[in-house]
Amino acid sequence: MTERINLMTEEPGFEKAISGSSSPSTILLVDDEKLARMVTRRRLERLGHKIIEAEDGKQAMAILEEHGADLIISDWMMPEMDGPTLCEAVKAHEKLRSTPIILMTALDQPAQIAEGLQRGADDFLTKSASDQEVTARVNAGLRTQRLIDNLERSYEVIAQKQSEMDAELKSAANFVTSLFPKAGEIVPGIRLDWEFIPSLGLGGDLFQVTRWSDEYLGLAILDMSGHGIGPALRAVSLALKFRADHMAQSHPTYDPGEIIASLNKENPLTDEGEYFTIWVGALHLPTRRLRYATAGHPAVVLTRNDQPLQPIGAKTWPIGFGIEEVYQSEEVSLQSGDRLYLFSDGIYEVFSPAEELWDRTGFENACQAVHTTPLKQGLQWIVQQAKDWQHQDTFFDDVALVGLEILS
Repeated sequence: MTERINLMTEEPGFEKAISGSSSPSTILLVDDEKLARMVTRRRLERLGHKIIEAEDGKQAMAILEEHGADLIISDWMMPEMDGPTLCEAVKAHEKLRSTPIILMTALDQPAQIAEGLQRGADDFLTKSASDQEVTARVNAGLRTQRLIDNLERSYEVIAQKQSEMDAELKSAANFVTSLFPKAGEIVPGIRLDWEFIPSLGLGGDLFQVTRWSDEYLGLAILDMSGHGIGPALRAVSLALKFRADHMAQSHPTYDPGEIIASLNKENPLTDEGEYFTIWVGALHLPTRRLRYATAGHPAVVLTRNDQPLQPIGAKTWPIGFGIEEVYQSEEVSLQSGDRLYLFSDGIYEVFSPAEELWDRTGFENACQAVHTTPLKQGLQWIVQQAKDWQHQDTFFDDVALVGLEILS
């Protein structure tokens, strides 16, 4: 390009445009002709900006990588690396790609402008542009850069806050997990193991397997509505009600229906729609008789040697939906070789890429398939089946899966 902008005299109104300009910024001016750079530099400095010069695109990239710039104004035709190639290099650079670029052209040619846009230019100036146009386009480019800078700083603040919250959630999740029972032979003749996968780093699911007395082992699993810190805190507060001392004082008969009815009266549905589902069991250790009751929670699965799978639970309203709701206890006798699976609905409410639901049928089949597999391995295999079904390792909802095996 041989035509150059005639900048030897400023047009009327130029000083007025200067007065409206923003705070000083750094502009990289790229042109292989020294005289053209000198004239353009003089004009831009009158706008109050700091100017850095480069003779071609290659030199410009070296300057940008070391110092950066708020705006690039580049000639089109240059040796080593021309303007469009410089645009491509800048936009391909991870740290420079947001820097606005104005390409200088000889004429207002649509084909040339289209090429420049395709290769990364953000704006254009013709060689014959007026002072007012140059000022307007430069200020527009700098405004864009300031907006991008503000967004990047905001993103950094948000990322930092998110990191802090993630750390807090992890700490809280570790605390919640510390409330879970230890795996192993929890009482003579009964083995326990479990898998727990919160969906957002902290879940509203909680389970307890606790020795309530010399004769009773208490079982409970609940699922709070919602996810995050609030539901987890509500679940933790409820877990305290299943301690042996509280049960002995408040529910000395250890009747699950009575326990759930009491919870229902104490926890009405809130204005925010907060509620929870729960399954409670009381296993009489000398006789292996299990009394149980449920409030809106999925029925526990019982698998037995050479017998069909048996759901242990009833269809009832969740806690808080009706203060006068009646929750009845039912009973089943357990025997050596039986397994109980307590779980939340997050384990089976998973969809395949084709939007097919795994559902309870798939889950129950998986429980039946691992009946004779070592308990821990069986639980892990069931969880893996759910992951395989949805073709991903993360879950939309919290996943709690507890296995209890009657050894003798």
